[in-house]
Amino acid sequence: METTDTTRTTDTETAADTPEEKQETAAAETSAEAAADLEVVDDTDYEVIGDDDEDDDEGAAPDTTAPSAKSAIITGAAAVAGAALALSSLTGTWLSNVVSQRQGLIGQIKTSSGTAKQQIAAGYGTPWHAIALVNGIFAVVALLVCGGVLLHPASRARAARGHWSQALAWGGTVLAVIGLLIAGAMWFDVFADLPTVPAS
Repeated sequence: METTDTTRTTDTETAADTPEEKQETAAAETSAEAAADLEVVDDTDYEVIGDDDEDDDEGAAPDTTAPSAKSAIITGAAAVAGAALALSSLTGTWLSNVVSQRQGLIGQIKTSSGTAKQQIAAGYGTPWHAIALVNGIFAVVALLVCGGVLLHPASRARAARGHWSQALAWGGTVLAVIGLLIAGAMWFDVFADLPTVPAS
């Protein structure tokens, strides 16, 4: 009988202690899992997508298609120079006058004892053609400069915004074409023929 009572007492105590042990075990497991999660969070490196995008944008190389201030100055100056050269091809320059006078003097020296037709050709025809040649050269250079401004990538990017260099370059191109046509007409004596001496 005593043995049976002892066994029942032990079973009762074990049964009584089991829920508490289970609660303590569950609490211990929960604490261990939380600690493990904290360790994982601490040891894990996270990347913030928004911050990385901002850093990438700040550290990214500047857009090469965006026109810089330096290129704007260069293309603007080239447009002004091209327009000035084109206008000079129409109105003439001191260089064309000097070349014309020099060619006229050379012609007079060479044909001092020549016929009247030769003297007229040397004194008037050659200087006239010299002016046409110089003006034509100015027109070609103006076309090259203005064409370079119009075809430059940075200048083309500013064309959409209506930059003044584009308008000036187009104006210089038109003037250069007109100047080149006039120079060609002068070279081939389209406007006027050389004076002729009437037959005696």
